[in-house]
Amino acid sequence: MRKYKNIFFGLMLVMVAGCEDAVELATPNVASPVLVLLEGSSFSSGARVEVVGTFLELDKSGILDKNIGIDSIPLSNLEIIVFVDHVQEVSSLVTDPTGKAALSLTWADLGISPAISGNQVKLEFAGMHKGIPFRKYHTIRVQ
Repeated sequence: MRKYKNIFFGLMLVMVAGCEDAVELATPNVASPVLVLLEGSSFSSGARVEVVGTFLELDKSGILDKNIGIDSIPLSNLEIIVFVDHVQEVSSLVTDPTGKAALSLTWADLGISPAISGNQVKLEFAGMHKGIPFRKYHTIRVQ
């Protein structure tokens, strides 16, 4: 029995010694201020890459009222920058009054030449709304 007491106290000591306060994150995790919906993910090698994005602000002020709920408000005149590989800017867009912005590029513009079936590119749509930056990733591929 004494053997089990020593093991128990040893485990308790390890648990107490292993507890420490959590350190704050180097980059705080903040919810995106913008809902980004992207359409278009697969294109033939000879076609242009056409991705349409809809950018909405979510108004949560009526979340507790079942008759109102969450409202989606289109964001017009929102500047969007599109990157490939996180650093290569390939386009800059501005949303229209309905919150839409269209990206239209060739595969060569995205660094894929020749475009071979199965190739893919990870696009990054980035912007800032109400002083909070946001990013949305979107993978496109050659059919």
